[in-house]
Amino acid sequence: MSTRNTEFGPLRVIDSTLREGEQFAQAHFSPDDRIRLALALDAFGVDELELPSPAVGPAAAQEVATVIGLGLRAAVRVHVRCSPAEIEAAQAAGATGFHLYLGTSPARAASRATSWPRLSREIRESVTLARSSGAFVRFSAEDAFRTPLRRLFAAFDVAVEAGAQRLGVPDTVGVATPELVARTVRRVAARYPGIALEFHGHNDTGCAVANSVAAWQAGAEGLDVTVLGIGERVGITSLSGLMARIYTLAPSSLARYQLAHLPELDARVARLSGVAIPFNQPLTGEHAFTHVAGVHSQAVLRAPGIYEAIDPSVVGRARVISVGSRLTGRHAVADFASRLLGREIASGEVQTATVALRAAAAAGRLEPLAAAGIVRAALAGPLGE
Repeated sequence: MSTRNTEFGPLRVIDSTLREGEQFAQAHFSPDDRIRLALALDAFGVDELELPSPAVGPAAAQEVATVIGLGLRAAVRVHVRCSPAEIEAAQAAGATGFHLYLGTSPARAASRATSWPRLSREIRESVTLARSSGAFVRFSAEDAFRTPLRRLFAAFDVAVEAGAQRLGVPDTVGVATPELVARTVRRVAARYPGIALEFHGHNDTGCAVANSVAAWQAGAEGLDVTVLGIGERVGITSLSGLMARIYTLAPSSLARYQLAHLPELDARVARLSGVAIPFNQPLTGEHAFTHVAGVHSQAVLRAPGIYEAIDPSVVGRARVISVGSRLTGRHAVADFASRLLGREIASGEVQTATVALRAAAAAGRLEPLAAAGIVRAALAGPLGE
């Protein structure tokens, strides 16, 4: 039986923006971009940075060596296949931490025409070689959730016997559910009580954040993320999404992370990738803290926690009470007009301004500047003078 804390145990945020993130179809990071991103992620407080294999080419090898040479607080890990050539290329670039991986599912094995004895030999030889220099080694069973549990355990047994210090349980094609993730991670944790676990979740079915948290609660301390969730196909667990979810469950687990850096991190990667921050991105989406409907605005003006799970100031943002909708309520208008005009607004004025705003917004949502003009015009009569 595992003795792990299976509720809110240790947490390690493993950022793969510089590796998985560049597998996003629109992403391309220059050497300078990679350095700036590494420094920004380190300032945020990620525990590990995952870099691509130096075997990709001379430029990749140089960038790996450069990031390693930055002297970051975060541990730098290099993502390489179970291949002696790739491991040796990473060692030559100065790598002291390896994220080894090998496909273990029947589909992956068939695609390589590889038998189990050969897979077993590749795992053992690769982990042994990487550990021979005293480096940290994680072994990840690619496509773990389409791998029969007996085969998964067989692969992990070999990796652990060869010296792997952490085991990765990735949902490579995003097919797992939180229930399946929790059940699998618990079984792996029970079999290897002295070995750390890591989860890497793709978002093909929209479950990446939920699956990551399920893995964490089941005993996986390492959770893979990218900024904005960018990555292969539709990407993986987003850093902002994971922070939002964990903040509502165990905020003390995030005390060492600089959450106020998230808006700029997401904005930086959005610029580099040529995409907009998604409207529904937790914490950093443009309207993540905007309240529109009258009942919401009234409640939030009285007690923000009624309709906010997270205070916007936690990520350095401000609450917005919109008055640009035909659904705008009187309390929102009263607050808006009072701040706009710098005085208390009488109830009759509130009614006048509310009617004017709703009438104008019936033709389309109003921008704040337009709403301000309508309020000023509506209150320019005797009551407003």
